[in-house]
Amino acid sequence: MNEILKRIIGKSCFKIGIFMIIILFITVLTGILMYIIEGKNGGFNTIPLSIYWASSTLLTVGYGDIVPQTGFGRIIAILLQTLGYSILFVPVVIVVYEIVNTFLNLFSGTVNDNP
Repeated sequence: MNEILKRIIGKSCFKIGIFMIIILFITVLTGILMYIIEGKNGGFNTIPLSIYWASSTLLTVGYGDIVPQTGFGRIIAILLQTLGYSILFVPVVIVVYEIVNTFLNLFSGTVNDNP
């Protein structure tokens, strides 16, 4: 059973790690984009502050200290908030997939070492 658990965790951690790198990239890219779109007039005074906004919007619903003022900025905020739900669902789906795949391979007698 330990080998099965190690295999499930190993394959899941790699895929979740890739997912988290993509989320980090999206956060930084969205922060820079909001800095360009909103600018200082919208409260996005610096790129690090804009990345902070993107992170708090992605991981929660934001704190409300910085709010987009333009229509395009608000659309990006809505998309980012919606994407934030995937942070909960995607890792769960990855782990469940690996559990099902491992047990199907175990019961069928085949071993698939592909990630």
